Amino acid sequence: MSVLKDGLLAFCEWCNASFFGHAIRDSVWAFPFVEIFHLLALAILGGSMLVLNMRLVGIGFRTDSVSILARELRPWIVGSILVMLLSGFLLFSTEAVKMYGNWAFQAKMSFLFLAILYTFTIHSRVTHREDSSPAVRWSTAIISLLLWTGVGLGGRALGYVTTAAASVTP
Repeated sequence: MSVLKDGLLAFCEWCNASFFGHAIRDSVWAFPFVEIFHLLALAILGGSMLVLNMRLVGIGFRTDSVSILARELRPWIVGSILVMLLSGFLLFSTEAVKMYGNWAFQAKMSFLFLAILYTFTIHSRVTHREDSSPAVRWSTAIISLLLWTGVGLGGRALGYVTTAAASVTP
């Protein structure tokens, strides 16, 4: 486990010292500019997942089947996740060592990993099948919404949870 922690810390130090980290950290406008894209992608993803999960439980968009709606929203979901990952990495690179020891960041990354995994496996299977039972649809939608809410809340908590960089150095 120590090798993994050392490797993650080395990666965080590299990110901090990277061109991206310096350029965004040293600019007055770069961080807010990148964050706008991050938040817009989060809003698009959140809206897409909310609409899809509401339809999954039978609320709204009843003229379209769940599978058709899922297929139509998939480019928006995938695109917003890609924009969030890229912009998130750029934002992370400005204070990566500080984030290394931040429990809110660790929670956000855990929720993000689980939410992406869930979205492209179980959630995708249920939304592309018309014969799923109401209980399966409800539980799938609720788990999806809880996971993506965890990502958002973890991200929001970053502004309130601080970790001194000195506390994470070996």
